[in-house]
Amino acid sequence: MTSSQAEFDRHSHWFTESSLTESSRSGDCLICSNLVHSERQMIHSFLWEGMMSSQARTDFLEGGGFCPRHFWIAKRIEEDEWPSGGIGVAILCESIVAKAIQDLPNPKELSRRPAIGPFREKPRVEVSSPGSDCIFCRDQRDREESLVEILEFLKHKPGWSEKLAQSPLCVRHALMAFRMWREPVDKLQLRTALDEYLCQLQTDLKEFIRKHDWNYRHEPLGREKNAVIRAIQALTGLARQFPVQKFGAEGGNANGTRER
Repeated sequence: MTSSQAEFDRHSHWFTESSLTESSRSGDCLICSNLVHSERQMIHSFLWEGMMSSQARTDFLEGGGFCPRHFWIAKRIEEDEWPSGGIGVAILCESIVAKAIQDLPNPKELSRRPAIGPFREKPRVEVSSPGSDCIFCRDQRDREESLVEILEFLKHKPGWSEKLAQSPLCVRHALMAFRMWREPVDKLQLRTALDEYLCQLQTDLKEFIRKHDWNYRHEPLGREKNAVIRAIQALTGLARQFPVQKFGAEGGNANGTRER
C-alpha cells in the first residue's frame, strides 16, 4: 500500500468514525441512523446541484429514476428546503415521464392476443419496479456494507464497545455483520448482545400485550410502553427513514382527500 493510499484510508476511517459517533447519540441502530442522515444529504446535494451535471442526470435516468421511497423523500426534502417552490423534482419527473412515453409498447404488439399454454395457464406477469436501479439505492447499499465492515475495526477502539451497546444494531445489520466480520470472537460477542436485546424485547412485548388485556388495563405501563416501536425498528429500521405524509394538504380533509 502506498503512503498516499494509507493516508486516504486513515482519513476515510476518521471521517466514518466521526460520522458514526454522531449517529450513536440517537440511541438507535448505529448503521440505520447513519444511513438515514447520509441518504438525505445525498438527495439534497443531487437536487441542489448534482442534477445539473449531464452525466449525473444520465446515470439517474438509466437507473429508472428514483425508487418509490426515494421519490417521496426527494419531494419532502424539496418541500422543506425550498418553501418558495423548488422545481428540481418537477424537472426530473418530466424527464422520467418522457422516457416512459418513449418506452410504451408498440400498438402492433398490443393488437395481438397473448399465446395460451397447453394447460391454459396464465403467463407470469413481470414488470420492472419504478427506479429498479435507483442510483441512491446503489449508493446506500455500498455505504451500508462499508459501515458494517468498518464497525468491526472501530469496536476495538476505546469507548466504542459502549457506543455499540447504547446503540445496538438492528437485526438486519447484525446479520450483515455475521457474514462480513472476520473475527469469530467479534461475531460471537455481537450474537450474545443481540440475543439478550431480543429476549428483553420479547419480554417487553408480552408485558405490553398482557397489560392491554381487559383484566390488567389498570396496571400502569413501564418500560414496555414503547416496545412496539422498538420491535419495528429492530426488525425493519428506523421510522424516520420513511417520509411522513402531510394530511389535509392542498385544501383536503383529514384523510388527504379534496373537498368536492
